[in-house]
Amino acid sequence: MRRSMAIVTVLALAGCVFGATGALAQEGPGQQPGITTTGYGEASAPAESADLEFLLFDETYYGGPPPFPEVEATPGAEARETVAPIVEAIETRDSIESVEVVVPLTTSLYGGPPPIARIEVTVSNPDLDMLTSLITGVTQAAASERLLVGHIGAAFATADCQALEREARQAALDDGRSRAEVQASLLGVGLGEVISSTDVDILSSPGFGLYGSPLAASGGCDPPVSASVSGEFTPGITLPGFDPATHSGEVEVYRQLQITFAIEDSAATPVA
Repeated sequence: MRRSMAIVTVLALAGCVFGATGALAQEGPGQQPGITTTGYGEASAPAESADLEFLLFDETYYGGPPPFPEVEATPGAEARETVAPIVEAIETRDSIESVEVVVPLTTSLYGGPPPIARIEVTVSNPDLDMLTSLITGVTQAAASERLLVGHIGAAFATADCQALEREARQAALDDGRSRAEVQASLLGVGLGEVISSTDVDILSSPGFGLYGSPLAASGGCDPPVSASVSGEFTPGITLPGFDPATHSGEVEVYRQLQITFAIEDSAATPVA
């Protein structure tokens, strides 16, 4: 009798456990079928200001090891005096807001020659013609002082980042929908509403700096990039490379979205 009651009790407990498990499974989120794509979008606008940097090397860049550094009473005084004519040539131009000379460390890894100075320039309302003329002028002034411009960096800014952000995301959403429509057509199903959306990091880099090290992408409206992002392979570099031949000279925002659309079963093509 006791054995029968024990069996009944075990069965009752098992039924409670399985019943609870089934209830939990019903309450959990279901797997809704969908079509997932990645959309790409960009937006651009004229820049209100731009920060540029020119990394300057002496003529020993290609001619062997640099001379042994001397101890100066005022550190960096000789470098500042050397690049003074270049600073003067920059300051005479219109739209120049500020010019600053930074003297980097005199050491670098793997025996690469260190820059003697970095000239940081801020300009207002830049356009491509003005930037091209400025870069040409700096290059010519440097050559007159037997110096080499080893890197040109730039970052562009505007106060209307929110509008550019929305425009780039809308373009990414539209692109993702277009790609999903193609998939839905090939699958013979209908495309429903968006059921999820996730930001996707943009892994592409705008180029490579000195000694082949990659530079982090930095749009004008993106969060600021740490000055150490380029690492010791590119001593002195703090901004992504800029080339007037390939860059618009505007603030550019790029966004990627991973988007999932619901599948409308009622629009599916019946199997013959």
